[in-house]
Amino acid sequence: MRPTSYYWYNLTTQSVQQADERPSDDTIGPFATIEEAEDSPATLVTYAQAWLDSEAFEPYRAAAEEDASTDL
Repeated sequence: MRPTSYYWYNLTTQSVQQADERPSDDTIGPFATIEEAEDSPATLVTYAQAWLDSEAFEPYRAAAEEDASTDL
């Protein structure tokens, strides 16, 4: 059964919003529950760290290290 309304996490205000459609560009979601929306920043960090630790990131690691060592 499809939820009648979704929850979104607003990255700017760091709060949960309820709406049928994405309320603004600074929101992530949709989530089925308030709890999922509240936990989404930590979930994103977990996913990002997993990607950084994966082999899929390897082609970008050298470029990032090269950019970091370049004087601007």
